[in-house]
Amino acid sequence: HDMNFHRITNVFYSFFVVDPKSGTVKSSDEWSDFQMDLYKKFYPQFKTALLSSSSSSTFQSHKKEMLPMGCVGELFYLKYSSILPSLHGDGVHRNFKVSMSVGGWSNRDAFPIIVRDKNKFDTFIRTCVETMFQYGFDGLDIDWEFPQNDGLEPKMYLTMIRRLREALDDLERVIFQDEHHSEHFLLTVAVPAFKEKLQVLPLRDMDAYVDFWNLMAYDYHGEWSELTGYHSNLYSEDSNHVHKRHFQDEENQLNADSAVKYLLENFGINSRKVVLGMAAYGRGFTRVKTSANSGNYIGKPYNGVGGASEGEPGMWLYNQLPLPGTLESFDPKSVSAYSFDPKSKTFVGYDNVDSMRCKAQYVKNHNLAGGFWWESCGDNHKDEQKSLLNAFTNDLGSLAKQQPSIYTSAHVIRYYLKNYPQGFLNEQ
Repeated sequence: HDMNFHRITNVFYSFFVVDPKSGTVKSSDEWSDFQMDLYKKFYPQFKTALLSSSSSSTFQSHKKEMLPMGCVGELFYLKYSSILPSLHGDGVHRNFKVSMSVGGWSNRDAFPIIVRDKNKFDTFIRTCVETMFQYGFDGLDIDWEFPQNDGLEPKMYLTMIRRLREALDDLERVIFQDEHHSEHFLLTVAVPAFKEKLQVLPLRDMDAYVDFWNLMAYDYHGEWSELTGYHSNLYSEDSNHVHKRHFQDEENQLNADSAVKYLLENFGINSRKVVLGMAAYGRGFTRVKTSANSGNYIGKPYNGVGGASEGEPGMWLYNQLPLPGTLESFDPKSVSAYSFDPKSKTFVGYDNVDSMRCKAQYVKNHNLAGGFWWESCGDNHKDEQKSLLNAFTNDLGSLAKQQPSIYTSAHVIRYYLKNYPQGFLNEQ
């Protein structure tokens, strides 16, 4: 309810997870996903064309006052009810798609297990597509962090993406009864944003099956780093400071620009399929060994990381920044905001509205597909002037919101009602 859907084309619902014991794809929080009551104000108004179709009596028989519950149900409701158009005076707000993101860092250990077991791997492919459709998602987003360069896992990642695309295509053929239709289930992949991990992946071959690539251009520095650094910088540090590093070449590659260029120049990927990842949070370091007034907090020894996010050392949400009692500063060369507390000597690097303007211009200059954030809860939804989403989209100029969700198709709804008469979307 905090999100401005007028400025959003895609929502990635994170995360559904893989059960390493069976390969089954399932919810990681069933109460939040399917049961939490978010109170829907209006009864949805489905298209006249659907209601007047041959399936209208079937549809009417399933129509209930209570709609699907939980966050998944609410996102589906917002796409198809009249609430967003009634609030904003046009229908473009509900032209957004929701993908089911599978995996993530906390689920990373499951993938190496299932790709080594045929039965688990087959179960993963099947339940991934079934679960996506059962809960009304517009597509799949796969986030395996990260395949090892062992001769097997990269090949199996390619096989995974190929088989998922084939399964989605099969579902489309069954629904539409022919291969000539504009509606399409999305398949996207989240990829690392530095050479060490990118070079392992068979991206050139995978690209044939992927709609677009979500480049995770953040977490360049953190509690694992030897020295302080920005975690979501667009460019490398000022060359005057680089010689002070112990590992110059590696550090110089830790920036979004290097990742974008490496991705495009080495794998033949169309720039219009690359989405630049940005951070709605900051990463910091405490007891940084520097003079409080030096203005130079990069490449310094530190002791501890602090943080205000439970279970996430060294992290602060963007809406918690700058640190209390500190001023926000901006490094135009690296394209990163930061704050520094001279008392605790705590340095935090993060994205702000200034970096959003720079990154929006970068997306346009390099003809990229757009940008995304991890994650929505970190943005400032209360102050329009400080919103990362607003700043980025203001400078971007236009959004591809012409294509509605695949579930606006009468063919899709008929197929759902026929095959899932007690399914999530109408079980209430």
